[in-house]
Parts: sequence; structure tokens; C-alpha cells
Amino acid sequence: MAWWGGVVGRREYRLEAYATLTGCRSVSMSYIALATNAFEKVTHFYGAMLGFPIIAEWDRADGRGCRFSLGDGLRLEILDNTRERRPLYLYEPGERIHIVIEVPDITAARDRLAINAPEPETVSWGARLFRLQDPDGIPVTFLQWDQTLPEFRRDF
Repeated sequence: MAWWGGVVGRREYRLEAYATLTGCRSVSMSYIALATNAFEKVTHFYGAMLGFPIIAEWDRADGRGCRFSLGDGLRLEILDNTRERRPLYLYEPGERIHIVIEVPDITAARDRLAINAPEPETVSWGARLFRLQDPDGIPVTFLQWDQTLPEFRRDF
């Protein structure tokens, strides 16, 4: 039986229970939404600099946004906070959130970027990676798992 959500309080939530309660037969991460006060800079970063394709855009009096495909069905939605009916108070991103992009070849991924990215580093837990920050300060990590290590696991 597949886990979904783990243990909350004393109840175990399982995918099958969720499907029975909601009628949904599959659950997946759809997209991440980031609000910004620097819409042009942030959309330029994810589109032109990192090369993610735009799959949807909208520009209305009460809202503007852009949605990028990050691969494998995951999308990143950028919302122009200055055009929202009720703009959000945007805190500094700090360490609470970061975006991780898994790639099969870290060197090739770095070479394709239209930005000066640092050299990949090898970390003790079995990956090579490099880190960037988007214009709002949100960390973006490109990561390649080292599948040659005997302890290589991706089931966590």
C-alpha cells in the first residue's frame, strides 16, 4: 500500500484512503506558485536564463502570471504580486524554500544555462550539484545523483 502524507497526529493517511474519500484515483504534485514584486526579472531568470519553456501566460487588470514547465509534469507559476487585487506581504525567502532541479548530467545542464553558474561540487550524500539564486533570493539547486555509489537510493 502506498503512503501519502505519512502520519498526522495518530492517523495514518494512505493514498487509497484519500482516493476513496475524494474520488481521485491519482495524486501528484501539479505546480509551485511563487509571488513576486519583480515579475519581469523573475520570469526572465526562469525562462531566458535557465531555459524553462513557458506553457501559459496571462495578463489581466487584476492579475498577471506565467507558468513554466520544469519537466515530468511539474510546473512553476510566477505571479505578479503588484497586480493582485490584494497584494501579499512578501517576506524574505530565507532557508524555508528552495527549488531543486534533478538533471541526468550536471555538467551539460550547467553549460546550457545562459547564466554564469558555479562549478558543480560533489557532496557527501551522493550527488553533484551547483546552486544559484533567483532575483528574489530563492535558492535554485541543480542536482545529479551519483548512481555508481553502492548506497545510492532515491526511495526516500
